[in-house]
Order: sequence, then structure tokens, then C-alpha cells
Amino acid sequence: MLKMSLLESIGRLLAISISNIIQRFEVVKLPVSTKSISFNTLYAKLMQEFPGADIFLSDRNFKLCAYDDIAWFLAQDQTNKLEYVAEKYDCDDFAYRLMGQFSVPGWSDLAFGLVWTEKHAMNIIVAEDKKIFFIEPQSDKLEKELKLWQGTNVRCVMI
Repeated sequence: MLKMSLLESIGRLLAISISNIIQRFEVVKLPVSTKSISFNTLYAKLMQEFPGADIFLSDRNFKLCAYDDIAWFLAQDQTNKLEYVAEKYDCDDFAYRLMGQFSVPGWSDLAFGLVWTEKHAMNIIVAEDKKIFFIEPQSDKLEKELKLWQGTNVRCVMI
């Protein structure tokens, strides 16, 4: 009887451990977009959209961003929940953090990056239809145009 209790206890502990492992296991969703854009085409698109800006791209082709993928990722991400602290954790820190969140296998291939204007730092995507959108990392809002408080002149783009 004692052996059965010991075996039952071990079985229960094993079941609890397996349950905890399963609960911690996250299903990793990968982006669904299969559309891509070459380095040269993306560079030309960004130069046309932001003449005079410094453009920095990695040395590979990129996947274009599906709107549903971006919406899903932003809904999962907690960057916009962090507290803004002037000069300590401000716009560039939010933008860097969100960029880092996208820097995981599968997602790091997306045409997603950072943008600086004369006033603000934020994120940028190039969608499957090749439209460019700004992402405000403190609110997760996608915008086609800059708001006046964000600046009027894109000075730097890094994807």
C-alpha cells in the first residue's frame, strides 16, 4: 500500500510538472505573407518616399507585412503598456523595444524597422501592397501620414 501511495505521488507530481510545462509552452505564430521585396526595390521605394533621408537596410530580401500579421503581433506585444519617462524611456526607447520584439525567427524577415524625424522616433512597415505605414509604438496605431507632433521630415529609416 505504501508503494502504491508513493507511485501515486510520483505520478501526480509528474502530471503537475507536465501540465506546467504545457502551460508555459507558447504556440509561435509565424507571419503568413509570402510576398517579398528585394533589397534594391525596397531601397528605391524608401528613397522615393523619403528623399534626403538616410536609409539603412540589411543585406537581404524582405518579406512584406500582411496587415493581419502586424495587428496580431501588436495585440500580443506589451511595448505600448510600458511607462513613458521623459529622457529616460521615451519615443526612441519604445521604437527600439518594438523593433526588438520583431527580431525573432520568422518575424525578423519582415520589412519592419525604425524611423526618425526631426522630432520623434517610431516604427515603420512596408505592407504587402507596398504601402508604407508608421507605427506609433506607444499606442500601436498605424498611420499613413505623420502627425504634426511627430515631425514633418523623415531623416533616417532603418530596416
